[in-house]
Amino acid sequence: MMHKKSHPYSHTHIEHHHDGSHTVHHVHESDSSKDVKGAVADHDGLMDHMMDHTSEPNPGEAEADGGMHGVPAAAAGAAGLPMPAAV
Repeated sequence: MMHKKSHPYSHTHIEHHHDGSHTVHHVHESDSSKDVKGAVADHDGLMDHMMDHTSEPNPGEAEADGGMHGVPAAAAGAAGLPMPAAV
């Protein structure tokens, strides 16, 4: 089964630096003013940057990032999980 890409970038350049950081450049397929270029501190940051700019969230991921993970506040805070914004 073929899946259509869910982002407007034709390709990505990754620069690997000696200190473990990376520079990531997503090249827009038709408008260079919409290119995205950013610096990340480590490999985990690189993967997060790639996922944030080239894929849709997994089921439940957006809710979890918004603090709607279902973990009680005390345990969530201790684990460093995001908390819902105060209304």
